[in-house]
Amino acid sequence: MPTPNDELAAELAQLQGALKPAEVAELLEVHPATVYRLISSGRLETVQVGSGTKRRTGLKVPQSSVVSYLRGARVTPTISPTPSEEVA
Repeated sequence: MPTPNDELAAELAQLQGALKPAEVAELLEVHPATVYRLISSGRLETVQVGSGTKRRTGLKVPQSSVVSYLRGARVTPTISPTPSEEVA
């Protein structure tokens, strides 16, 4: 049975690899608003740090959440015709 100290240790370990939403946006090369939409939709998990008296203050995204998101992301490749396939 986990003790409160075990739970706290697990939470602290998760925070060590946590990123600000702006940092996630930079890593993913998207606008920060996109990251907030992913958070709102539940596709990115977050951890609240601090009192949270201000909107979005203290919001952190664990690196494991970013990795999980990327593993589940689907990319549709766009195939452009080669010059020999182009119709003039």
